[in-house]
Amino acid sequence: MKRIVLSESSYDFKYKSILSHLEDFHVVEGGFFKLIKILATRKSFYHIRYIKYRGKIITVLRYLIIALLAKLSGSKIIWSCHNIYEHNFSSKKYNDFIREFLAKISHKIVVFHKDLIAYLPDSSKHKVYIASFGNYREFIEQQTEQNKEFQKQHKNWLNQQNIKFPDLISISAAKNNNLNFFISKLADKYNFLVIAPKVPLNIISKKKNIFIYNSSFVKAEIKEILNHSPKLIGIIGHDNISVPTSIYMFASFGIPVVVLNVNPVNSMVKEFSIGEVIDENIHLDQLILRIQTNYSSYQENCIKFTRKMSWSNSADVHKEVFS
Repeated sequence: MKRIVLSESSYDFKYKSILSHLEDFHVVEGGFFKLIKILATRKSFYHIRYIKYRGKIITVLRYLIIALLAKLSGSKIIWSCHNIYEHNFSSKKYNDFIREFLAKISHKIVVFHKDLIAYLPDSSKHKVYIASFGNYREFIEQQTEQNKEFQKQHKNWLNQQNIKFPDLISISAAKNNNLNFFISKLADKYNFLVIAPKVPLNIISKKKNIFIYNSSFVKAEIKEILNHSPKLIGIIGHDNISVPTSIYMFASFGIPVVVLNVNPVNSMVKEFSIGEVIDENIHLDQLILRIQTNYSSYQENCIKFTRKMSWSNSADVHKEVFS
């Protein structure tokens, strides 16, 4: 008999990759009202992947309804805690409240790095499982949709800088992305490409060595850049205490990274030596030079990272979670 998993957020490449290893699962995607109708009448798993903010009253009311119906139908709430501070919450105090509330009503909680456990209530830590993401290379390689606007602007920038490839790259649709820190400390000799689709960036910079594109999504072109740029370094500016998928994406292509000194990205980089963590006593340019000088060793560590942090290993964890 198939286990029913209800999900408000559509199952993207990440969760399709995880659940493809599991048998007897039927995922139902849809809006809130569609899913609670099923939840009220059928024993199932209600999977919360992202906290959907609908205002202070409606947000908590929705989760109260889910908790009540789950109890009445004998269903179980599974919460995947991706971010400690969600992108769409303006109040950290309210975000803290909702996080503690979800921790209480959830049957099991999934985090994607052990550092995130420290931000959950002590009373819920016994039901926390640590999973991972996996190799993104196959997903990126399959992208064929072209972005003519990006192609034109990117080519113009390369010609203006008289280069064939960027030195640094940031690829993220996350709103909580502190790129200003990197831009303010970056020397003119390093060329930095920023791809932030549909993100209203608050970046003040007129440096010619920095090209920022945030008009629309870039797909096929990313594949070419990640595959062919020599000694490319990924820049990850997430500061909302989360596991950005970009760290897995870069590692999948053997691209080392520079990250802010924020949990859990700093722990991941240090543990596997897949890049460098910003240090107040060391200039950003020195970290970049360190990676460029020892590039092959960082690449080898990226390979080890992707082998250990795999979709199949994550599936084994989720097999226990959805039991």
